[in-house]
Amino acid sequence: MITNRLPALDWVTEDKEIEKLSKDYYWFSPLLKQALDDKRAEAVVRVRTREELAAVVSECVKTKTPITIRGAGTGNYGQAIPLQGGVVIDMTAMNRIVSIERGMATVEAGCKLLGLESAAHAKGFEQRTYPSTFRMATVGGLFGGGFGGVGSINFGPIYAPGNVLSLKVMRVSETPEIVELVGDECLALAHAYGTNGIIVELTIALAPKQHWNETYASFPSFDAAMRFGAAFSAAPALAKKQCGIFASGFTKYMLLLKKQLTPDLPYAISLVADSGEAAYRGLVAAHGGTVNHFASAEEAASRGRYAHEFCWNHTTMHVLRLDSTFTYLQCILTDPVKQANALYEAMNPRVMMHFEFIRDAEGAIACGGLPVLKFESREQIDRDIATFEANGAYVMNPHVYEVEEGNSRQIDPKQVAAKQRFDPLGLLNPGKLRGWQHRNTL
Repeated sequence: MITNRLPALDWVTEDKEIEKLSKDYYWFSPLLKQALDDKRAEAVVRVRTREELAAVVSECVKTKTPITIRGAGTGNYGQAIPLQGGVVIDMTAMNRIVSIERGMATVEAGCKLLGLESAAHAKGFEQRTYPSTFRMATVGGLFGGGFGGVGSINFGPIYAPGNVLSLKVMRVSETPEIVELVGDECLALAHAYGTNGIIVELTIALAPKQHWNETYASFPSFDAAMRFGAAFSAAPALAKKQCGIFASGFTKYMLLLKKQLTPDLPYAISLVADSGEAAYRGLVAAHGGTVNHFASAEEAASRGRYAHEFCWNHTTMHVLRLDSTFTYLQCILTDPVKQANALYEAMNPRVMMHFEFIRDAEGAIACGGLPVLKFESREQIDRDIATFEANGAYVMNPHVYEVEEGNSRQIDPKQVAAKQRFDPLGLLNPGKLRGWQHRNTL
C-alpha cells in the first residue's frame, strides 16, 4: 500500500471521510449520480507542501497508481471523482498567498477564494471573477474545473487572456519537476479537470477594489428583464460586477429573499458601484421595473449572506434543496435577448430560465445560462438540449463527466499535448479526457 510507503503524510483513515473526499457536487445531475455513486478512492492524502506532493506523485508513478487532484470539491461535473480508484490528493492545505502586488496575486493552488479576497482588499484590490461557491472554492479548482462567475460581466471567463498570467505545474514522474507556463501556454490546462497537469501555483490579475451595492429589481415580463440586463451590461460608463436574470418561477424557491423579490415576477440581481446608482435606477425604470432592494454589499457581508449566493449555480442549489426532482442545463447565448426570449416562449414554464450576463473570451456581451428543469429521463434531457441548440444556444452538457462533452464536444489537441508533456503515463484523473485515447491519431 502506498500509505505504508509514506507514513509521515496526512492520510485520511476514516471510511466516511474517504467517501466524502472522493465526491463533488455531481448529484446536481441524476444521470451523473447514477453513473458515479459507487466510485471512490482507495486512499486520500492531504498534502501540505510541494515536497509532500512530489513524494506522493513519485510513489504513484512507481506503482502506476491513478491520481485525482482535488480542491474543495465544489465542481458539479464529477471532476473530482476518481473513476479508477487510486489516490485522491487534497490540495487545500497548499493554500499560501505568496504575494499581492501591482495588481497581481500569486497563490498556491489550494488557496480559497474568500481568503484571497480578504488579503487582496487589504492591498486595495479585489478578484476579477469568482464563482458563487467562493466561500469554499480554491483558485486552482476555479481554473481547473470552473468558468468564472461574479465579475465575468467585465472580465469574461477565468480563461480569457489576461486573467491568469502564469502557472507552475508539476510533472508526473518518479522525479517530479516544476515547469512554469506563461500567458496562452496556460490555457491548455483550463477546465481540464486536472487530467493533464498538477497546478501547484497560479499568478492571476486583480482589479482595483470598489465599494459594491447589491440590488434586486422585479420586471413585468421576462423580455423586459432580459432587455434591462442587456442595456445594463452594455452601458460603458456604469460600473458593475454582476447581472443575473431569473424567470418568475424562481421566486417561490428563494425563501430567504421574500423581502427582496415581488412574488411571481421575473427579477434581476445585480452588483453596482456607488457611482452607478442613478444610471442603474434609470435603466430599471426605463424597462418597466421596480427596484426592490439597494444596499451595501459590505453590510450584507456582515450579516453573512451575499446576493451572489442566489446567482450562478447557487440558484440551482436553492431549488434542489426544496425539490430534488429538478436538475439543470448549462449554455452560452451569443445573442442574449433574442435567444433567451425564443427559449422562454418554447419552454416556459416547464423550464425556468436563468441567465447571467458576461463578456465572452473575446469581449463580446453574452449570457451564461443555468436553466432549471424537472428531471424526467436522459431522453428528455437530450430533447431539451436539442431545443436549446435549435434556438442558437451553445450547450455545455452538465450530465456527462468527460472533459470534451462538457465543453466543446471536440477533442482539443492542446489539452492532449499538455497531458503528454506533464502526465506521459496517463495517471491523472483517468477516464475523463477522451482525447487521450486518440492521442496517436492527432
